[in-house]
Amino acid sequence: MPDNLDSYFSKTIEKGLLILNLFDKDHTRRSLTEISKVLGLNKTSIYRYVNTLVELGYLKRVSNTKILKLGPKALSMGYQILQSSELLLTVKPLIDQTFKELNVTIDSVLKDGDTLIALYRRESKNTINFRHPLVSRSLYARATGKAVLASMEANELSRFIADIQFEPKTKNTIRKSEDLIAELELTKKRGYSLTDEEYLPGLSAIGAPLMNFKHNTVIGAVSFDLPAYEYPVKSIEQKYADAIKSLASDLSEMITVADD
Repeated sequence: MPDNLDSYFSKTIEKGLLILNLFDKDHTRRSLTEISKVLGLNKTSIYRYVNTLVELGYLKRVSNTKILKLGPKALSMGYQILQSSELLLTVKPLIDQTFKELNVTIDSVLKDGDTLIALYRRESKNTINFRHPLVSRSLYARATGKAVLASMEANELSRFIADIQFEPKTKNTIRKSEDLIAELELTKKRGYSLTDEEYLPGLSAIGAPLMNFKHNTVIGAVSFDLPAYEYPVKSIEQKYADAIKSLASDLSEMITVADD
């Protein structure tokens, strides 16, 4: 940093951000001692910063322990940043246009390691509306998740399968690794994923991956969510398979161009 800017640099803000940056997908919880050790600062100083972040809602203490995790303010800020990103501005118009044409709920997510982060969603009145999670780890139960998994590189997928802990969301949720692998092979072959009331009773979906063609990497997925009582899975395939693949391809083209 140039010397003439030193007087405008806040060490306090720097240390607060360094603490928040210690929390990621591999380290969702940290102790005061751990934070002190990683940053090389004494516990007294760290306690002051941590306590301030807790009071402001950016960190939260796990009940009856000294363990810390990200608080609601940090998650909200992250989501607000995402919502104002160029990527959202890139995908929103085409999703809005498709929504008007098909009158179907459209969900889009970004891949972050082994999690899905909500990007943009348009909801149809005919579809079951639910509290949509900002961050989801149930990739095996969602159409967007299956589309992402089927497009992962082999070594990354192997690591995911090895670490997965299946949580039955409904009676239809996949519970075995071998069943998931078979489903992903089928998903990759046909170019789209399907869920039959696997994440939420009464909700079925069809999804396809969002790719960065320049790097040939999956960065997220898009899905159509439909009421299961009105649309059996076979009907969803027949009516929406081409449309979801076309939307995913068009969005991927736009994302790739925006990355240049």
